[in-house]
Amino acid sequence: MRWLFLLVLWIPGLAHAQVNVEKLRSGGLEDGLSGSLGLTTAFTTGNILFADLGTSSHLEWKKDKDLLFWVINARFAAKRTQADLIAEPTVDLWDKEAHFSNLMLQHVRYNRALAERWWWEVFTQYEFNEFLLLDRRLIAGTGPRVALAQKKDSGIWFGTSAMVEEERLNAESIAPQEDVQSILIRSSSYLTFTVQPTENTLWVTTAYFQPRVDAVSDYRVAGESSLTFKVNKRFSFTLDARMRHDAEPPETPDGSAPVLSTDISVKNGIKLTW
Repeated sequence: MRWLFLLVLWIPGLAHAQVNVEKLRSGGLEDGLSGSLGLTTAFTTGNILFADLGTSSHLEWKKDKDLLFWVINARFAAKRTQADLIAEPTVDLWDKEAHFSNLMLQHVRYNRALAERWWWEVFTQYEFNEFLLLDRRLIAGTGPRVALAQKKDSGIWFGTSAMVEEERLNAESIAPQEDVQSILIRSSSYLTFTVQPTENTLWVTTAYFQPRVDAVSDYRVAGESSLTFKVNKRFSFTLDARMRHDAEPPETPDGSAPVLSTDISVKNGIKLTW
């Protein structure tokens, strides 16, 4: 089976509390380096000035029982209506005041095969998210991964890890009672389901659950369902539905816009593989 090689594209972009590496993970047995690059774009001019650029990029290397991959998810989006332009004529589409998404995440993960259906994983991740008031989040974790069911065209996998998280919030945007910086331990578990209905179609659905070990009510949930339609050997169309929920988002000062607990998005795009 071919390996995926995602060439890195560096654009500030969409990032969730947990990157979905499962839709990018290849299931082949061949050693080597390979991957793909996924892009989403949208532009509008006229009554509404709108730009939306996103990428999901992945680099993967395998040798014998060892697997290493690096993922970058990114998104930049901005909007200006005619009313915005009249109220603030000096603010352009590319100015900070017009942004409604400006985020980036990098994730590095190493797998070591222990048996036919067992692996051990070690990972680290960096992200920032302007609209979650997140200046920086660094995580590192480790734990097992197991194949609950595995066939040629489908499979179910489960993984669970202990994870250390260091987080720094935007001090100018949060409420006075919020801690600017924190270090805590979370449990990070995921369940992923993959099925290939046809030779040119792949469906991957993954759910993550990350409770804080010393306060289970402080948890994060992320889910994604992704459909890939292969056009030819190199190009595919993608359709992704994503949801993230933070049970305890950062509090903001009185009179400021709150950070909502849940975000949902649906996007389509193209992907290049080689």
